[in-house]
Amino acid sequence: MSLISGIKYKAGNYFLKMKMATVTRNRKLINIDSAGSVGILFELTDENTYRLIHEYLQKLQSRKVKTKAIGYSVSKLLTNKFLPVLSFDLFTGKQLNWLDIPRGLFIKDFTDTEFDICINVASENVFPLKFIAAISKARLRAGSYHNDQSGLKKGNLTGIYDVLIKTDENHDQVKLLEDIHEYLLILNPRENA
Repeated sequence: MSLISGIKYKAGNYFLKMKMATVTRNRKLINIDSAGSVGILFELTDENTYRLIHEYLQKLQSRKVKTKAIGYSVSKLLTNKFLPVLSFDLFTGKQLNWLDIPRGLFIKDFTDTEFDICINVASENVFPLKFIAAISKARLRAGSYHNDQSGLKKGNLTGIYDVLIKTDENHDQVKLLEDIHEYLLILNPRENA
């Protein structure tokens, strides 16, 4: 990591912690079957990932679940290959500030929406999506951590996510989405009486 990258990383994480301290949300364990709204964050890496996440959202929508997805692509050319869909927004590095913090009205709308569940299937190293997940007002946030994650970094992720799923070094977003879905199916929150 170069000196400038290191400064950006530390400054971005500092700003993330400051922003997280101002976010208020109504935390709640929610089973995916009882969710009324789901937000998904993903890294747009290829057409197959886009298609499978789109199919997953369509399954939820067929059950009358309100859905919204945001995809991030490092490549500006990749987003041109995909047609805009009503429940999808895509962004590239052009919409990031110098700390890699995403800007845009649709990002603010996503973070201000009180989804029942927010799922980030991108790797924990994709800072723009981690930032969106961290300031989301979703009742339940789910994400991943890498098998070799140090205790310090993993501790930072537990401040962001309510549910963490361990992934291997070949981070497969579609497999992670399936794993999170399965976990959220068996999640059985006790109702407070």
